[in-house]
Amino acid sequence: MRFSEILKSSLATMRMNGRRTFLTMIGIVIGIAAVITIMSLGNGFQKETMDSLTDDKEGRVSQNLLFQPTDQNFDASKTKVYTPQDIQLVEDFEGVSEAKVDDEDNGMPTNVTVKIGKETKSQPVRPFKETSDNLVAGRNLNPSDSESYARNVLISQNLAEKYFGQAKEAVDKNLNINGKNFTIVGVFDSQGPATNESVGAFSISTGPEIKMPAKTMEIYNLIDRGSLSLKVYFEEGVDSKKIMDDIVDKLNSEGSKMQKGQYMFFDMSKMLEGVGDTLNMVTYFISAVAGISLLIAGVGVMNMMYISVSERTQEIGIRRSLGATQSNIQKQFLFEGIAITTVGGVVGYILGILLAHLIASFLPFGASVDFGTALLAVLISVLIGIVFSVFPARAAAQKNVVDILR
Repeated sequence: MRFSEILKSSLATMRMNGRRTFLTMIGIVIGIAAVITIMSLGNGFQKETMDSLTDDKEGRVSQNLLFQPTDQNFDASKTKVYTPQDIQLVEDFEGVSEAKVDDEDNGMPTNVTVKIGKETKSQPVRPFKETSDNLVAGRNLNPSDSESYARNVLISQNLAEKYFGQAKEAVDKNLNINGKNFTIVGVFDSQGPATNESVGAFSISTGPEIKMPAKTMEIYNLIDRGSLSLKVYFEEGVDSKKIMDDIVDKLNSEGSKMQKGQYMFFDMSKMLEGVGDTLNMVTYFISAVAGISLLIAGVGVMNMMYISVSERTQEIGIRRSLGATQSNIQKQFLFEGIAITTVGGVVGYILGILLAHLIASFLPFGASVDFGTALLAVLISVLIGIVFSVFPARAAAQKNVVDILR
């Protein structure tokens, strides 16, 4: 028999036993859908977390260069730790795409003293050239606030409700910061506990409760320059740790503050690698647990195929008497098993994608589906069809024709 005839015969048999085929296929559909859903959500979670940790819209790997003063007379609050010459020296290294001080856009939080009535408390404030927050009331900061050194601030919803009762009541009110009155122009959505901001799926206590125009913070000496670091961005595929080692050596011998302290760096790539490995392990482990359902579904396929062989004994005998070989019979039953699992795999893959996107709509990160996941689903389906159909197919092929027709 030709391959096309064997395949056509296998599909025709599946249609004749449609209900049984459908019920057998359900296990494969559920198993594949579960694996695809979990892997898609896991990949989306990992992508969101890694993007948050790289802190760059282009997804570039970055490292933080730090300066530790050793001279007791060095006042870091009155001078820039990194001069333009230092930054240029860093950017001249091959593999470095950009270097900038953290307070050029969104600086490091600085604790300030906030006084409302008789209550005085320390709160984190961060400089911004402009903001684009989700607002509960008021407006965002714009570039003119910074350029005009305006004493305007945004405060968090947590802070507004604590001091003023409601967010809208805080707008246009004064907030005393380090002895000076600042006007509250807007209230931004806190999205979680006070002083916490979300990084991927993790919560880190670095979020500002107050946002202030960058130049306003600078003119009122609210920027703690000593705590700032230099963020170095790298081109794709380079060894960031080796480059950072060379940069640190260069700055410690030629940097503008080499006599006042020591330059060092925090190896962000190690943390990113560790987070990535952990997320991969969690995703693969959960997928392996979901894969148990595929094993059970495979046993169901094998059981159905053995029943099919038993019920079609006379058909096998007639085919053999008309010239069909053992190989033809084995291929027919094997193709039936593979067809059931492959169709179930494709349906399960589509269902898994839909479920992943549906679940992701309720989560702070999206689902991520790639070609490798689709290929994996098809390969697993075909493999299950082969492994769990080969023995029933062999049993059908080895039936004695004389005994069948007797």
